[in-house]
Amino acid sequence: MISELSGIELLYLSQRLVPVILLGLFWSWESWSAFKPYDRQIRYRHAFHNLLLAILNALFIGLLFGTAVEFTSQWAREHNWGLLHQLPLGIFWKTILAVVLLDAWMYCWHWLNHRIPFFWRFHRMHHSDPHMDVSTATRFHWGELTFSTLFRLLLIPLLGLVTWQLILYGILIYLSTQFHHANISLGKVDPLLRWLFVTPDMHKIHHSRLPRELNSNYSTVFSCWDRLAGTFRMRPHLETIDFGLSEYDDPDWQTLLGMWKTPFSPPPSQPAPPHRKSPPD
Repeated sequence: MISELSGIELLYLSQRLVPVILLGLFWSWESWSAFKPYDRQIRYRHAFHNLLLAILNALFIGLLFGTAVEFTSQWAREHNWGLLHQLPLGIFWKTILAVVLLDAWMYCWHWLNHRIPFFWRFHRMHHSDPHMDVSTATRFHWGELTFSTLFRLLLIPLLGLVTWQLILYGILIYLSTQFHHANISLGKVDPLLRWLFVTPDMHKIHHSRLPRELNSNYSTVFSCWDRLAGTFRMRPHLETIDFGLSEYDDPDWQTLLGMWKTPFSPPPSQPAPPHRKSPPD
């Protein structure tokens, strides 16, 4: 049956199956060897809220945009719009370049979510998670996903991206984000791997409560963007990192309703956006 599927159909199938398979894989890894053990009841409740949010987000974004990404990609291809359609390269090198350019954009988009107060209002819901694990990779506000998709619709004709390249990079994002959000550590392998890819130890820094660490390590798949931009940061004793945002420690902010209203109902003592705080010594 699978052997009869075309390449694009196989990619579409992978797009649906890979997130579920990876979620089960990393959840099992966390259960077997957690970097930061949590009470089982807390862990299950935390994952339930994050995954329920992800399901509702998928339905909402699907209804809102439907086939807009595929339509925009097809339009750009038919009208020969975009950088990649102009380059005299074979399909292999165009695909490599598409993945690199998309990952560079993801770095920029992540950086903007921390630097622009309006975008940070939505993105802080992701960072308000005090128990980072594989389910945190699915914890994004529908507002952030909406803006991300709108920007991607503009990026498609500019770069000349085709649908299957977007699907391929989407699968890489699922693999990378679930991997580096997982409550695991690779030990001595991590420093070697993070010369090329974003790793769990590297991304733990990004979820720290300390502003100087929170505003670092923005990369999604390839770690080189942080090194090139000077935003790469590591430190010893990762087990001492406190995840989350102190102003959202109240359990009500961790419910589905609390997560939804995070951008619109800041706590009474709302601090300035994280990049405006004076970094601690």
